[in-house]
Amino acid sequence: CCACMEVASGKNTLSLDCKPDAHTYCQICLVDMFISALDDTSLFPPRCCGVPIPLDACRLILPKEVFKNFDLKVEELATPNPTYCSNAECSEFIRSKEIKADVGSCLFCKHKTCVRCKGAKHEGLCPSDPHVQLLMDMAKRSRWQRCTKCNNMVELEQGCFHMTCRCRHQFCYLCGIQWKGCTCPQWDE
Repeated sequence: CCACMEVASGKNTLSLDCKPDAHTYCQICLVDMFISALDDTSLFPPRCCGVPIPLDACRLILPKEVFKNFDLKVEELATPNPTYCSNAECSEFIRSKEIKADVGSCLFCKHKTCVRCKGAKHEGLCPSDPHVQLLMDMAKRSRWQRCTKCNNMVELEQGCFHMTCRCRHQFCYLCGIQWKGCTCPQWDE
């Protein structure tokens, strides 16, 4: 196995025809690689030599639960304006098929979320929540930025102005423009 360096052969391995050399992964390392990619979107999709690992080649090796979670992550990252559960203890992605009349139902905690304001389900038109307005005022004073793709709030304490949101959108923290589309400095000097 090119990841753990243990001897790996047989049906519980995956061999990839990378150039110039082929790479083989054992089942344990392959599962770890996919789980890491599910937890950290910068590693998604799992790659070998910079090339995404073909899913069809992994079907017999990876557990069904990993495939199910992988498919869900693909849908989440492909959704233009994703909705996440408004229950702060959950925050799971709500699939489009779980959204009816601007209300998303979380499959994990059963909480209902308004897809317009991203807050808890409410009756009638989506009102301006005073708590949200307080947060927005604080964000403005603190110079926080919002992702220009999914509208999530992000904070930068120090370091590089290159932001990668949980929706995988990359933008400049200073001006909010898509990354590499502005002339802002890269670092906080």
